[in-house]
Amino acid sequence: MKYTVKESDSAKHVVEFEVPVDEVEKYRGEALASFIEELELPGFRKGKVPSSMAQQYVSDEKVLAEAAENIVSRYWRDYLKETSLEAVSQPEIQVIKMAKGNPFVFTASVEVLRDLELPDIKKIASEIRKEEIKVEDQEVDDAVSWLRTSRAILTDKEDQAAEMGDYVEIDISLIEAPALFDHMKGVQRDAFILGKNNVIGGLDEAVVGMKKEEEKEFEGTISQSIDKVQPEKISVKAKVKVISVQKLNLPEINDEWVKSLGRFETVEEMREDIKKGLIEEKRVAESNRQRIEVIDKIVEKVKFEIPSVLLRREEDNLMENLKERVNYEMNIDLPKYFEQIRKTEEEVRADFKKMAEERMKRFLVLHQISKNENILASEEEVIKKVNELLSQYPGEDKSKIDVERVRYMVFDEITREKIFTFLGL
Repeated sequence: MKYTVKESDSAKHVVEFEVPVDEVEKYRGEALASFIEELELPGFRKGKVPSSMAQQYVSDEKVLAEAAENIVSRYWRDYLKETSLEAVSQPEIQVIKMAKGNPFVFTASVEVLRDLELPDIKKIASEIRKEEIKVEDQEVDDAVSWLRTSRAILTDKEDQAAEMGDYVEIDISLIEAPALFDHMKGVQRDAFILGKNNVIGGLDEAVVGMKKEEEKEFEGTISQSIDKVQPEKISVKAKVKVISVQKLNLPEINDEWVKSLGRFETVEEMREDIKKGLIEEKRVAESNRQRIEVIDKIVEKVKFEIPSVLLRREEDNLMENLKERVNYEMNIDLPKYFEQIRKTEEEVRADFKKMAEERMKRFLVLHQISKNENILASEEEVIKKVNELLSQYPGEDKSKIDVERVRYMVFDEITREKIFTFLGL
């Protein structure tokens, strides 16, 4: 394979290929044969037309174009294998010379991923602060309280006023609110424990003291964090009507009640199990905190030249995630959402640009560590994990799963875990 690197810098790589005449003719012959397979002429079965006759019905330009496409595909694939170039975009092909009886000359231009110069990553990882993991008795008490509440028996309070801790059913509607919350206008039914509401600030206080069938207007706030563009708390005016008020009759915490849960014999057994669960949650959270902190500290010491195609892909991913959240949480499409927040798609993309850059820096650091230390998930590990995941789905659902996408995600997850294990995290 004859080629010449015409340009190669931190972001772009251009290489020129020259394919000799005899090889071009070989590919021309293969291209012509593929056309003959589909050719039908009177007196001949499909695919059985003699080559000499077939050439009268298939233009040289068409055959040469097909041959050129096959040559480009093969040469580019072989070039990537030979050079280990990390191309992050599809090659832009420019034909320099393509004529019958002549060498075929073309260039391929791609955006590339260059090696990063990393600091002493082991040293940085060793210096990360590690917080002690402990669970206070109050945290266990809170978990027991939640479990107890979930097993409470409800009784109507008839004409009694609602109090904190009561279970209420209400109709609520927004009277005055930004267009952002148009999807919440109109009467909506809701039910919750007073003191536990986390949708509209001020709603709990408004309902306390109200009785069944009573109505009231109040001012409150709504928290939102869909795109990190709008304020975290937005003022609204709403109207609430109480449909029912019920008292929570909480079970007594004793061994008899614990046995009814079907997992424990004593209260202490239950509390110990809850404590172990809370410790594991905190361990995972602390591990994630340390990992993010290490990568961010490494990022601070690295000089980046991120290929523009990678940044665009990440911005597209963020936009797609926003689209899914807006559709799920607000039941509207993106154009309607942009209209409500009075921003264009370009303005929102600009807000996401910094986030995309931060994500790509973290990804590139992990990618470089993987290369430097030859840390990769093995094929056996990937297959085992993929099979474990697929085994959780019924047969009819498995056909809907994009197995290749699952394989990619599993490969990435296992590789990332190995990297952090290497760093002692």
